[in-house]
Amino acid sequence: MEPFSSKIEIELRDELDSYIEASGITIIDFLDEAIRDRLKK
Repeated sequence: MEPFSSKIEIELRDELDSYIEASGITIIDFLDEAIRDRLKK
């Protein structure tokens, strides 16, 4: 049986892949945006 944490990680990666594809951005663009947003808080 697959560990629960691995299942969550896989699901999050799938969601991220879908978001990136739908948005037409790269993973680098996504990470840059996320980091900048977090630093604003």
